[in-house]
Amino acid sequence: MMEESLKSRYKVFRGAYSYLRNGTVYSEESFEVFKEKKEGTYTFEAELHSRVATGQLLTIKVSYSVNKDYIPTFVVVEKFLGEDVTKETWNFDSRKNTLFYSFLDKDREKTEVELTTSPKFHITTPAACCAMLFLRSKKFDGTAKNTYSFWSSDNKWVFDSDPAIRTVAMTKISTAFETIVVDEQKLQAIEYRLFEDVEEDTSKNKEPVVQPYIRLFQSKHVTIPYMIRDDEDGTKIQIKYLNDLEGS
Repeated sequence: MMEESLKSRYKVFRGAYSYLRNGTVYSEESFEVFKEKKEGTYTFEAELHSRVATGQLLTIKVSYSVNKDYIPTFVVVEKFLGEDVTKETWNFDSRKNTLFYSFLDKDREKTEVELTTSPKFHITTPAACCAMLFLRSKKFDGTAKNTYSFWSSDNKWVFDSDPAIRTVAMTKISTAFETIVVDEQKLQAIEYRLFEDVEEDTSKNKEPVVQPYIRLFQSKHVTIPYMIRDDEDGTKIQIKYLNDLEGS
């Protein structure tokens, strides 16, 4: 069954990102996107490279599969640093609304956890290419704040804690695709803002609090972002190239 699925999938996009902080590149990501012919599902495969403080090369590999409703079904994150290797796996059982999470640490010890989840959720990974897939998991209200559930893990090289769920909010800034310039390339994108969903204090005489937010510029290609920016700390992830292999 697995072999048949692999034979029926084909590559639809390939691309790469530069990660910058205050104008200096600190990491790079390359990725490919595959579509399964029969089911119309997608798999994003990404590889990230960066140097750590010791000068060693950190490599992270991400495989992110979603079903036709853009809910993650199988996610793998592998990290390589010298002789240290970890593997984080998420497997979704839609019949039970259960996520099966496992973490294989650098000492080859494995921890497994069962997580009860809502039917619609997203899983955070270090990869930028699949960071906005959750937008297609439900209808977006362009006039209001939209909330989403994100599962995330703080486990790095050893298992420290169970994954936790957090709620984020998204607003749409552009009403239609607009031109942005990325490395002298003119691209068509829609801007969104992502921020933590917190209870607002509506008491009288209370000064409004400006929440920190991240700016995301979404392409028309399966929500692949052209740019992700945090203007507060000077971090920016921007597309180097994106090839549409279907020519659509």
